[in-house]
Amino acid sequence: MATLKTRARKYEYSHTIGIDDFAGRAFRCAVDLTIGPGGTLYVLQRGTPLHRNVSVKICNLGEEFFGDFGTYGSEPGQWVWPASIVLDSQGQLFVSDEWNHTISVFDTKGAFLRQWGEQGSAAGQLNRPAGLALDGEENLLVVDGGNHRIQKFTRDGQYLSGWGSFGAGPGEFNMPWGVAVNGAGEIYVSDWRNDRVQKFAPNGSFLLEWGASGSGEGQFNRPAGIAIDQEGDVYVVDWHNHRVQVFDANGQFLNQLAGDAAMSTWGEQLLAANPLMLAGRDVAKDLSLEKRFFIPRGIKVDQDNRVVVVDSGKGRLQIYQKVSK
Repeated sequence: MATLKTRARKYEYSHTIGIDDFAGRAFRCAVDLTIGPGGTLYVLQRGTPLHRNVSVKICNLGEEFFGDFGTYGSEPGQWVWPASIVLDSQGQLFVSDEWNHTISVFDTKGAFLRQWGEQGSAAGQLNRPAGLALDGEENLLVVDGGNHRIQKFTRDGQYLSGWGSFGAGPGEFNMPWGVAVNGAGEIYVSDWRNDRVQKFAPNGSFLLEWGASGSGEGQFNRPAGIAIDQEGDVYVVDWHNHRVQVFDANGQFLNQLAGDAAMSTWGEQLLAANPLMLAGRDVAKDLSLEKRFFIPRGIKVDQDNRVVVVDSGKGRLQIYQKVSK
């Protein structure tokens, strides 16, 4: 079991879930996930323009697969470019769609409940909505990426407030992507094209920022998903640097995860049923890069500080356990 250490943080790699394929018990271009009771995982899959296999795959941390739901299109309850998913305390799943400029709501069985959103730049309108998060009152924070702002709605879609505009200054954004809320209600946003993270008070007032373009500690190449653990540490998916960076609440670098994947149970079963595939793997000269992240996108941390990373380019989830602060 791989263990990652810093002066103040330690993580243990736990296991991998998933295989890269188009249908059934597999992931293809997964972008985000949310975690429900009992370790149930709802994994949002964007699919490809050719196969259009958008869906939510339902499994658990024990690698049991329960099915999926979702269809491609622009009718109510359908998606074209789904981007983020979040689950509320009432068992409602909220999914953003960049193409349709909508937020769709489902129950945990996949039944469509309602939808809102229309393209535009006025208050309450959306342009390529991406990341989603719930605040302490379970209002929905929406990263309105194409409008370079954050908007807050009730869970029924009523507009409450918003902030942000295009730019690179404090409180400005350039195609923001991810959003997360800590226990104090403070809001963290991954500012995608500005290669930084910004932190805001619950009312949207700017507090601080960190990051710059690059591949060093605390630098980013298109930060995407973002999550916060029970102690307030911040996890940022550093998309094109193929890693996850960990920071304290004020942006001090603590550690990074680069991927430690072993073969998932699903992968082992697939290889056992396909001798030719297994033979091809046996002749590979170097499998050292197999364990590393490739184009990770999403991340969530559960109540037990288990860190689940959407390793999008390799069709899998990698799970870590935080074992110390």
